[in-house]
Amino acid sequence: MMVPHPLKLCAVFAFGAAVGGCVSIEKIAPPVSPRMIAIGGGSGANLENGRRIYTGRCASCHSIDPVSKHSPDRWRAIIDDMADQAELSAMEKSAVLAYVLAARSVAAAE
Repeated sequence: MMVPHPLKLCAVFAFGAAVGGCVSIEKIAPPVSPRMIAIGGGSGANLENGRRIYTGRCASCHSIDPVSKHSPDRWRAIIDDMADQAELSAMEKSAVLAYVLAARSVAAAE
């Protein structure tokens, strides 16, 4: 009986996990929409910047949570904790918070 090489087995399992475990970035961090801008009360450019930081700089170090996962208070605490580690300026921190809160509100309403 032929036994597959352990590395081949690992590759097959890794591929299956990667394909089966993929979640669209649009589900985790939806694109900025007119409804998000209305809810966020800020500019579309600020929300776009917040999303860009969230899906870029934050995701470059760790996986990012779906915007709907946490309460607004929990998001504030998470962003407060992570802003120093990510070396975010006050404006960048504010943009990320504005984005996740606006996107969360839209997601919760759907």
